[in-house]
Amino acid sequence: MTLSQRDLADVGVLIGCGLRPKLRAGADSDYRGLLDRYRADIEFRNAVNSVLDGLDTRVLSDSDLGLVLGVRRESVFAYRISDLSNVGGVTERLLVGLVSVAIAAFTFPTPGDFDDDRVRRVSVYEVERFLRATCDRLKRSPETASRQEEMFEEAWRTYDRLSPGYKADKGEGKARRSKASSVYWVASVLTWMVDQGLARPASGLASAPETFQLLERFRIQARELAGNATYDVLSAIRRDGGEEGIG
Repeated sequence: MTLSQRDLADVGVLIGCGLRPKLRAGADSDYRGLLDRYRADIEFRNAVNSVLDGLDTRVLSDSDLGLVLGVRRESVFAYRISDLSNVGGVTERLLVGLVSVAIAAFTFPTPGDFDDDRVRRVSVYEVERFLRATCDRLKRSPETASRQEEMFEEAWRTYDRLSPGYKADKGEGKARRSKASSVYWVASVLTWMVDQGLARPASGLASAPETFQLLERFRIQARELAGNATYDVLSAIRRDGGEEGIG
């Protein structure tokens, strides 16, 4: 069967839905119908996948959540670290990259964790303590650090030089965290993840301050980090985290 103009339009609609990370198929009947068709209609699915491939994008999951898309670095839809506020230079990009991978390693330290869909929460201060302990571990084990990529070493040494405290900016008006504070960078990345539909602020009396619930979309995206050199180092430290008193 040859796809009609309407079918091709539906291909575009479904891709558009997948590119809206906060849109849920369960909350949109049109999206749900197209998602069901993607699962059942091979020709329609192939058309969607072909268009996505031309955009350097692919489907990572077609669960009831909706389409979760993965993008290659050159894709026009790729997440840009520069999209975060106050991120322009190499140093800032290194910090954001390190924190992003650290969140994945902290919450999914083993390959099997990526198949476990239980709810995961993480606080700004848990991630900060984990990264602080990681820096301490790497400083004590130069042989481990020497085996890593130069960019990773520069990233964690840059993080280690940041103040672990609040370190508010001085001046008029309400105090704000300074970029010289490691907590600033962790909080910025987690807040950005909320904007991308990867997390949401955790609610409830049992939640610690600045705690976030990681969503299914983040688990699926984080799974793509398996085999990444930085993730491998951080997840290994996380698995051995009992000695550091973290998590």
